[in-house]
Amino acid sequence: MSKFRRREFIKTGLMAGGAIILSRPLAGSEIFMQRGSAMRKPAEGETPDIATINWSGSEDCIESLLEPFGGIGNFVQKGQTVGILANSPWKQVGYYTQPDVVLALAGLCIKAEAKEIIILKPASLSYWERGILHEKYLSVISGFRYGKDRMEKEIPEGVSLKKAEIFKELEEVDVFISVPVAKHHAGTIFSGNLKGMMGISSSPTNRYMHSPDGEYTYEKEEYLAQCIADLSLIRKPDLCLIDAIECATSNGPAGPGSTVKPGKIIAGQDPLATDVFAANLIGFYQDDVLTFKKAQEHGMGESNLEKLKLLEL
Repeated sequence: MSKFRRREFIKTGLMAGGAIILSRPLAGSEIFMQRGSAMRKPAEGETPDIATINWSGSEDCIESLLEPFGGIGNFVQKGQTVGILANSPWKQVGYYTQPDVVLALAGLCIKAEAKEIIILKPASLSYWERGILHEKYLSVISGFRYGKDRMEKEIPEGVSLKKAEIFKELEEVDVFISVPVAKHHAGTIFSGNLKGMMGISSSPTNRYMHSPDGEYTYEKEEYLAQCIADLSLIRKPDLCLIDAIECATSNGPAGPGSTVKPGKIIAGQDPLATDVFAANLIGFYQDDVLTFKKAQEHGMGESNLEKLKLLEL
């Protein structure tokens, strides 16, 4: 099957419902098994490129996941402002970042004596209430500041997107942490760190990213993928945590649709590499995701999993 036809299959099959949805992720999972097995385990004391852990629902889970990278203290220093970008707007499980993952991370940042935590994409109170850690973290939630003010940011190296209106708070933070959910998206096939950057930009910018004439369409796939890669040039995350607990495999970005349950959290410092890993994990062929190709052309990270070190905790 040609690359083009594989993309067309995903666009139609994954959004159609029924058994056809399953054939694509299962094939992708086989690809992940092949590529994942080619990733070497880091030597003792060697920092991995990607680490994974089974999500236990406990704050200790995130702390353990970050230990191979030097712990939260390797990213957050006393007195620093931390910006967290999570995918929070949607209602269906598998289509939004689990709030407990964000809260556990925020708790670690406070433990590291961060001065302030800014949730770059504003989240409603109902979002936090979905988590079992909600009541325990009420004081943390009440201390969050949210993205509010906008600024225009030039993107000199952008190919299709030369400027974007973004939350200016992204410019204020000392540490930027990306915490997306791994899921299907109708326009880009996969949504993770790279696609998640659209959470910092305004509605007019996002409309332009879908189409240069402002048409909100998913049909201009290559243009959208290029704009997402261009937008990601604004700032690379210092840390990427991908929620791969329950992940949508159809009808993204909002759902409802099919989901798979890897039950994992993925960590790394390369947004492209962790996206590619997560896409393969939930059953998508990375070669079908144009965003990865465009990001690679920008030199934003590594897309060849065989070159990376994987630590499974």
